[in-house]
Order: sequence, then structure tokens, then C-alpha cells
Amino acid sequence: MPPGGAGVPGHLSMELLQSMAGFEMTHVPYKGPAPATQDVLGGQVPCGLLAGPTVLPHVRAGKLVALAVSGGSRSPTLPEVPTIAEAGVAGYRADFTLVMYAPRGVPEPIVTRFRQAFVDALKLPEVTERLKASDQVVVGSTPAQAAATLAADAAKWGAVARRIGLGLD
Repeated sequence: MPPGGAGVPGHLSMELLQSMAGFEMTHVPYKGPAPATQDVLGGQVPCGLLAGPTVLPHVRAGKLVALAVSGGSRSPTLPEVPTIAEAGVAGYRADFTLVMYAPRGVPEPIVTRFRQAFVDALKLPEVTERLKASDQVVVGSTPAQAAATLAADAAKWGAVARRIGLGLD
């Protein structure tokens, strides 16, 4: 199964897949994607829901087979690989959102100016290419849209965490 401890994106994504596709696997926690990838390559574990940038060299070398990607759209680095939904699990989507934050109380003109500078930087060709190479897709949005996305993510992943009994240790 996926690398990392309980509750990391790979773990939650696989738990969601199991519940939607009706199968069970055991979560094997790893200290990151590299050791997990080595165990998949070596046959110690049969599969993994692993980070694209970590496994991409092994897929391109023919050492691993990419079966499907977890996001709502195909990977920019492996566009020939279907999404899990396209591969047969209707409605499956495991996208994770990164959000830029500022401390509460920062004056609105500063937030607006910083946000615009950040959006402008994300449009630079070298930044766009670097993000694409690391399998990240930029979705610019307003603070209200970001808040709505985070609320939807919290509901979705909170339900997965409750279903598997995930809690703070």
C-alpha cells in the first residue's frame, strides 16, 4: 500500500479506493516514498499508491507499470495513464490541495498584493515547467474559492478518516 504513516495523502487515497472498489489491503507505513518504491521494485510489497515524481524514472525505465493515477485528471508527466475513475472506479478522485496562507490580521491590500505576486510567479514558464515535472497542477482561485475547496476536502477526507478510525496518537 502507500508510503508514509497513517493519514498521509497516499494512505487516505488508497482507503478511499478500497471503500469505493470493494476490496481490502493492509496499510504498510514507510518513512517516505523512496523506501516504499524500493520495496515495490523488490517485490516485498505487491503494489503502492506512490508519488509520481518518485516513481516516474522507474516507470520510464520499464521497472514499474503505472496502472492509474489518483487525481481527477491525467498526470502531466504520464498523460497516457488513465485516472482511477477512467480505469473503472466511477467517481473516484483523490486530489490534494496546497494553499498559501497569511496570518490573520494582515491588511487586505498586502494580502491582495502578495496574492497577485504569487499568481504572477506561478505563470512564469520555468515555474510552470518545474511544477509540471513534479506532477503538480496550478489552479488559481480566490480566497473564497480556496476556502470552499478546503471545506469540501475536509468533509471528504474527514469521512475517510472516521471510517478507518484514524485518530491522533
